[in-house]
Amino acid sequence: MKLQLTVLSGGRSGVSGVFSGTEVVVGRHPESHLPLDPDQDLDASGRHAVFARSGGRWVVRDAGSRNGTLVNGHPVRGDTGLDDTDQVRLGKDGPVLEVRLVPDSVPDRKPEPRPSAAAPPKAQAAPLRRTEGVTQPADARRSSTTQRIRIEVGKQTRRLRILTGVLLVVLVAGVGYMVWDRRQQAADRAGERAEFQARIDSILAASAASITRLRGEMEGLASALRGSQDEVQRLQRDLVSAEAAGQTSEVTRLRRQLASATQAMSLQQAAARVDFRRIYDLRNPAVAMIWTEFAPGDVATGTAFAVTADGVLITNRHVVFGGDGSRRPRRLAIQFSNSSQVWPATVLGASPDADLAAIRVQGIVGRIPTIPLPDSVSARPGDPIATIGFPGGTDVPMRSQGEENLVRTTLTAGTIAKALPDLLQIDGYGAQGASGSPIFDAAGMLLGVLYAGEAGSNGRIVFAVPVPYVTALLTSLNVSF
Repeated sequence: MKLQLTVLSGGRSGVSGVFSGTEVVVGRHPESHLPLDPDQDLDASGRHAVFARSGGRWVVRDAGSRNGTLVNGHPVRGDTGLDDTDQVRLGKDGPVLEVRLVPDSVPDRKPEPRPSAAAPPKAQAAPLRRTEGVTQPADARRSSTTQRIRIEVGKQTRRLRILTGVLLVVLVAGVGYMVWDRRQQAADRAGERAEFQARIDSILAASAASITRLRGEMEGLASALRGSQDEVQRLQRDLVSAEAAGQTSEVTRLRRQLASATQAMSLQQAAARVDFRRIYDLRNPAVAMIWTEFAPGDVATGTAFAVTADGVLITNRHVVFGGDGSRRPRRLAIQFSNSSQVWPATVLGASPDADLAAIRVQGIVGRIPTIPLPDSVSARPGDPIATIGFPGGTDVPMRSQGEENLVRTTLTAGTIAKALPDLLQIDGYGAQGASGSPIFDAAGMLLGVLYAGEAGSNGRIVFAVPVPYVTALLTSLNVSF
């Protein structure tokens, strides 16, 4: 879907535009995609808000404005999803924009430019005045008026011929330089196009090889790579057509979109090179399904993972205490991956700062597999990740019924979209992970714990608690790990 923005109030009320790019900047700066009135819309900043495509939908985020951005009266915190007919206000008393999501068949339409003041009339050059004080001989003074005019015209004509010659030389030199400069620019552009095309061809070839390798749980990542390939090839065709038609602004827009799509495919390609099978084999034995029974017939499921060999597991606080944190579990049960045995469990405590809880399995004899907690982590946007968990839960009851009741985890891949001290945002390429699932880096080290997903993203955008909050919770409970 394309984005249509209509200004409902302010100095540019009634102005509308249709956009298909990956980002649409709105503000008082004249270079904005939708520029506001610099004299009347004073609540809006120069670069106030950015509308962007994210996870298959349009979102809006504040661009560090003075007065903030609101969607339907609610302040924007990070990327906020948009629906058809939503209203976005720039500042508490600033202009209001109406959001409409229109079909891709609707052509792009730039907002009409702000009318400029009429150019002041050019000042007419004052007539040149020249006074000559020449003492003429007696016979010259007797010359006829016609002769004096002929002499003066001859002088002026010679000066004009000289000036014309100089201007002609300058003009020829200028035209020659322009021709040379155009040829040089054309050669530079051809070189840039060739280099850009070679880089894209290389990435397309690598992604095709990766798609061939990916199978099983990684089909989601393979599908994402195929989608990126189709998008890059479509943009290439559109770019060639725009260049042939001499559409300069369209060429610039398509090159920007092509660079963004190529970057996205490069990140997916980096994720495809990760040895996910090794991570799965190494960490899967410590992952378990958790059932929380609040009342007879009222059961919630989630994912937990062991961090100590004597049975301490980490999961989400909302899995144990409900969404609002006020419920109390009647029973807890744990079933490890590829096992049919169900174990009772008790609550050790919950984090006051993050959606985390610690539980302890009862009755286990011997040591169980664990996921080690790293001393330090490095999470950067674009880094590939793996998630192991139980998407959608299961209908297996809270007791063992034989070997046929084995529970199987699901492995999904993704990349880090945002890394903050208190939050990791993940762009996933597979099924939406269950709450409490551990998230690993390319080396199989724990990065965080999944706790929520972006509504409407179908599992493509999920959020996780960074691993330092896990170590802080265990430390507060005097648990050695």
